[in-house]
Amino acid sequence: MLTPEEVAEKHLTAVKGGDPFLMAEDYAQDALLVRGEDVFAGKEEILNYFAGVPNRMGSGVIKFMKVEVDGASVSFFWEITDDKKVVSGKDVMIIKNGLIQHQEVTLLTEDF
Repeated sequence: MLTPEEVAEKHLTAVKGGDPFLMAEDYAQDALLVRGEDVFAGKEEILNYFAGVPNRMGSGVIKFMKVEVDGASVSFFWEITDDKKVVSGKDVMIIKNGLIQHQEVTLLTEDF
């Protein structure tokens, strides 16, 4: 079973690669992804959310910074940069039994 740090690294690599199936692979069946007012409940809804991410990012490039692990909690800052703007945020994930159980996304700028 992967540690929380290993799960987070695997997930961030999948996000950088832009494959929605790999992005959703690390979530528990009953996971919650909370992104502002939007709540995606369960692996299927989370997969549907990730299916739209590559299109929404367009030519933007994502960079992850300051990954911190505290037991089951993993937090990190990120930014997406394209030729017009920089979008940034912070995520906090709870990872148990090798899967993401809960993720909270906080936007620090406008949405991408």
